[in-house]
Amino acid sequence: MQKIIIVILLFSSLAFSQNSITIDGNFDDWQSVTTVIKDSANDEHDTDWWGDGLAQPVPRKYSDIDILEVKFTHDRENLYGYVKAIGVVGRTSNTADGNRDGRYYYIITIDVDNNDSTGYAIEEGNYWPNSIGYDMNMEVEFYNGSFNTGHYINHEFPDYDNEEANEAVLEPGMVDLENHIIRLAPGSYGNYLQYVIFPDTSFVYVSDRGPVIEGGIIEIAVSHDGHEAEMKAPMWGFFWDEYGVPIIQLGDTIDISFSLEGSGELSESAIEGGHTGNKSVWGSDTATPIVAYYLKDFWTTVEQKQVAVSNSFTLNQNYPNPFNNHTTIFYFLSHNIYVSLLIFNANGQMVSRLIDENQNSGSHQVIWNGSDENGNILSSGIYFAVLKAGEEQQVKRMVLLK
Repeated sequence: MQKIIIVILLFSSLAFSQNSITIDGNFDDWQSVTTVIKDSANDEHDTDWWGDGLAQPVPRKYSDIDILEVKFTHDRENLYGYVKAIGVVGRTSNTADGNRDGRYYYIITIDVDNNDSTGYAIEEGNYWPNSIGYDMNMEVEFYNGSFNTGHYINHEFPDYDNEEANEAVLEPGMVDLENHIIRLAPGSYGNYLQYVIFPDTSFVYVSDRGPVIEGGIIEIAVSHDGHEAEMKAPMWGFFWDEYGVPIIQLGDTIDISFSLEGSGELSESAIEGGHTGNKSVWGSDTATPIVAYYLKDFWTTVEQKQVAVSNSFTLNQNYPNPFNNHTTIFYFLSHNIYVSLLIFNANGQMVSRLIDENQNSGSHQVIWNGSDENGNILSSGIYFAVLKAGEEQQVKRMVLLK
């Protein structure tokens, strides 16, 4: 068991990022991030202007949602978003203070396919300035004075006035989600599926103001003074399309829109109206979108150079990853050598031995169908492919979703 633990620790050391971000409320690690959008102060607005048929929003005083700066970065497995506001991120009124319960949202909306014909327009949600083609959200809700959920949202559904019609289009979407499938299509802001995902790949549907759900894979941290917040969302939580291709993966180009929004019982507009803590005075602020952000793989070249110096083989990332029915594991041998390719679960237990033989130099690939040594299909979760040759070994993390 000791050797297996070492294997998993080795993987952790390989998973470095372009900009190493730790979600801990300490923002020094964001200083090197170069994808930055500055946003004007005092440009908060109401959240029903588009629905009211206006050409542009009505100004509103609400410093807690007034964005000053946003940043975005990624590593091999995660997306990271940073926001700085004039006021306090996540601040809401709460019933314990004798107020009504308030809501606050830190929203990162993503055009996952760089295609404006799918998804929806930002203005449909009364956000401003408008941009189009947004498919999914990585988002955090604060409610009644504290954190409530960190969730993903799929917006790929039309929105009808008829409730039964909306339920009818959501039903097949829910069936797809049970199989971790997202079908990109023209969508709307008003009709969506919202869910919290857990590390074991299970998920639960949530709605606004629902019960507090902890343990989801989206992480959030707010600075001590409340003016900064950082969010992390694993790419695999966006799931994959009907063909088994991950919705978001390295090599993709995406557009990103940041918004802060809240019910504003404690906003300056509420104070001026004389109903502090007792009336929702909604407001939001949206930064200029980050356009054509490329999820570059900064790691493959570096690892290959390291391998060329010290190793006789290269283990590449399996594809697809995450996977459902099967995945292909790729590796390269620089000379003839005896190798073993083993699969471990997240507890460090070996569940399958795929290769255990002498092999010739060159490129190799092995298909794994997610089964154990006895042919039993394993449950959804995180697994590790470990390629060993002599005293050397390399590790890749895989996600099985069923």
